[in-house]
Amino acid sequence: MKKALIIAVLLTFAVAMVAFAASKVAIVQGNEKVLKDSTILHDRFLGYAPKSPTKARGPHQWTLEYTPASIKEVEKMVRKAVKLAGGWPVKRGDTVFIKFNANNDQWYMISTGHGNAPDFTCTNSDGRVVRAVALLAKESGAKKIYIGEAPGLANSIPNMRVWGAYLAEKDAGAELVDLDRVPYRWVKAPHALAAKEYAIPSVVLDADVVISVPPLKTHGFAGTTASMKNIGIGIPPNKVYGAPKTGLRHDKLARTIADVCEVVDVDYAVIGAIYGGEGNGPTMCDGIYHGIVIASPDIVAADSVGTSTMGRVPERYGYLRVGQEIGLGTYKDIKVVGNSIEEVLKFYKELPGHGPAAWGEVWGW
Repeated sequence: MKKALIIAVLLTFAVAMVAFAASKVAIVQGNEKVLKDSTILHDRFLGYAPKSPTKARGPHQWTLEYTPASIKEVEKMVRKAVKLAGGWPVKRGDTVFIKFNANNDQWYMISTGHGNAPDFTCTNSDGRVVRAVALLAKESGAKKIYIGEAPGLANSIPNMRVWGAYLAEKDAGAELVDLDRVPYRWVKAPHALAAKEYAIPSVVLDADVVISVPPLKTHGFAGTTASMKNIGIGIPPNKVYGAPKTGLRHDKLARTIADVCEVVDVDYAVIGAIYGGEGNGPTMCDGIYHGIVIASPDIVAADSVGTSTMGRVPERYGYLRVGQEIGLGTYKDIKVVGNSIEEVLKFYKELPGHGPAAWGEVWGW
């Protein structure tokens, strides 16, 4: 009965999206035969064993690996999604910053019972999606491509490599950046919903184009999480706000996310949900095969559509409503192109528990 009601609400929501058509969001579904079970894990990776036990100088670091066919399939999906969504912002000579989500480390995930390929793939940004976005930036003439993160639970650059960022380094010449080890500037928030100003790394502020490339997951404070929270909590540095970002106003989470997204001025979102994160997100998700990529120049609309594909009603979540209220985008006036929400709809498992609803201004979990 509950699923039937949610489907009815989502269908109504989808009709409203098409009717207004203010923002365009593309959904592209990939080939399940190629994508499902396409993350490769070695036993030694899971057993904390060195990659090169007899070589003093390594290489030592394990990384997620993917089947070559899946790397090509994801690249095809991203290219199609960006073409359908339109509004690609990168032009010749631009400096591009791509925000990677690499919050969880290998030890944490294994120790909490999530040391398997689906859970690894869903919890952090998908390296194949990041690679494809970086390639598009390179082909568009970007003079410099940075990929950065300030994870609250891990070391940034090694962790991004573990979860697949090495592909963008190798194939697109991108440079990985630890946002905790670069200069930052204090920037006033135009609406100051949760704080008057925020510390933002200069490499982000000085970029010509900022692109958020997150996973798609449940979240115990925000309800759902994708491109907006990847920016709003992921970019402010731990060296200012502590680890894991406890100095940010989590008691005003929806408004903190909106504030930082407005300060950063995000240009594009590409959400990778080859595997989505259901259940106890964001750090102890169970991976569910979804097989989609979502793209849009409107980060609120992208996250709204992502939330809908999870079987959730977007207007329940504060960060989407507040984002629309201050002009970051729209959570309802949307034209969906490519695959429809109904074609790719999954019902992600509910959170087993959650924080105070008031923090994320969540109307219903």
